[in-house]
Amino acid sequence: MKITKRQLRRIIKEAIEQGETITMARGDSFPHRTRAPKRLTKPGPFKDTIVMSPSGDSVLVGGEETDVSMLDIRLYELTGQQLGTALDDKLMRMVMKQVADGYVEIPISYAPEQGWRF
Repeated sequence: MKITKRQLRRIIKEAIEQGETITMARGDSFPHRTRAPKRLTKPGPFKDTIVMSPSGDSVLVGGEETDVSMLDIRLYELTGQQLGTALDDKLMRMVMKQVADGYVEIPISYAPEQGWRF
């Protein structure tokens, strides 16, 4: 059975939401320090600008290099709020268009009373 990257991201999001811990089994390829779940910040206002990383193969979100395919997960880690499918698709199209142009700069914000804006 094959699954797409988008399906895998959704599976990971569901596991995070349900509070499942991910443990390392003998022979896993991930180092020990990546086992601990990342802490979510308290829900509240968030403001950042998504820019292309210096290497040009990813973007910077919250000061960390993030693969474009993991952008929605990184934003969830920072805010505790999901983008939703429609906004995720819209943001992905914006980022990919700018990556193709060679320059990424997308102001993004979240406020509990306004939701996501970019």
